[in-house]
Amino acid sequence: MKTRVLGKSGIELPILSFGASSLGAEFRSITLDEAMLSTRTALDLGMNFIDTSPFYGRGMSEILLGMGLKGVPRDSYLLGTKLGRYSDIHFDFSASRVAESVHVSLQRLGTDHLDVLLLHDVEFVPLPQIWEETLPAVLKLKQEGKVRAVGFSCYPLKTFHTVLDQVEDEIDCVLSYNRYTLQNTSFTDDLLPRLEAKGIGAMSAGPFSARLLTNAELPAWLKETEEVKAAARAAA
Repeated sequence: MKTRVLGKSGIELPILSFGASSLGAEFRSITLDEAMLSTRTALDLGMNFIDTSPFYGRGMSEILLGMGLKGVPRDSYLLGTKLGRYSDIHFDFSASRVAESVHVSLQRLGTDHLDVLLLHDVEFVPLPQIWEETLPAVLKLKQEGKVRAVGFSCYPLKTFHTVLDQVEDEIDCVLSYNRYTLQNTSFTDDLLPRLEAKGIGAMSAGPFSARLLTNAELPAWLKETEEVKAAARAAA
């Protein structure tokens, strides 16, 4: 698997990684055997960066991932999780929750450090909290060696730029989803030039836009307009 350095972090990530939201039954129910097999298959195929979150399955993804990685040498894979979003309506980006959230994730995942830690879906809270309260607490964990690279994720491009205006010299990476697909390239058109200029790593999730270009049932959270969904159904 080809690799690329994640911004100025020095961490080499495979160009294709394993997004473990499915282990939290975010799309359909999943068995323990499926979770174990998918984790090991991803590693066997060279997808040795695995991304998860306490939001996925309300902790289930992290727990199953920790079980799937048990016995696998820690230096053979890279691990990323998130904090701040814990359910559809529960967000907590307070400084006091940062250390607690990371501690719980480390316990679930069976590791003593995270390679990547992202602030998850920051658009749902007052944005000044992110740079005034949350990020300083995360950077403290980075100084302590519990986290190697830090960043944030969101969906609106305007939010990316607003947060980057305040933190672009302090973070290592960002994650965008459903914005680099066959029908939407706004991530590379609008955001990537700024990230490249500042040495910030760019991660793109949801390259298939949550199966938009199929006739399968779409998840309720998909943010495309009804017009786009109808056009996608016609194209499928």
